[in-house]
Amino acid sequence: MEEPSLIKAGKLNKTFGLKGHIRFFMDPEIADRIKKLDTIFVMLQKKPLPFFVDELDLTESGHGMIHFEDVKDKTAADGLVGREFFVDGKKLKKKKPFTSFADFIGFELIDENRGLVGVLDDVLQLPQHELGRFLFNGKEVLFPWNEEVVRKIDKRKKEISIQLPEGLLEVYL
Repeated sequence: MEEPSLIKAGKLNKTFGLKGHIRFFMDPEIADRIKKLDTIFVMLQKKPLPFFVDELDLTESGHGMIHFEDVKDKTAADGLVGREFFVDGKKLKKKKPFTSFADFIGFELIDENRGLVGVLDDVLQLPQHELGRFLFNGKEVLFPWNEEVVRKIDKRKKEISIQLPEGLLEVYL
């Protein structure tokens, strides 16, 4: 049998009821890519042991409830609580490129007035808006990630054309 390529997916949080159901949290990016979750792997005694899923309820946010074939009661489920679980990466849908901000990290930032100003380090997602981050002359610079500033993204060249607000760089220098 082929060895599964395991990806850390989440954590088993706490039991629910007396029949061995377990509440869990799964990384939402992995939850989006689940085709059918029939087996998860839990590290027990430093080895990934498969647990076969017979009931699963999973929300878009990654929260859910799971029940395994061989876990018949709360006592058996208690032994799994607090453990991280893994899924076979080959059973996930392929990740579409450029669907999240993280896919643009490492792109060069080309300002319309100054030319190359740096490389995108991160995109911070705040409740009201997003901020791009890069280093300019050794200083961290944050800029609004919106249509007024981010003009064009060239995925092939790995470049982002931006027009930084007037005076923004001077504030950081």
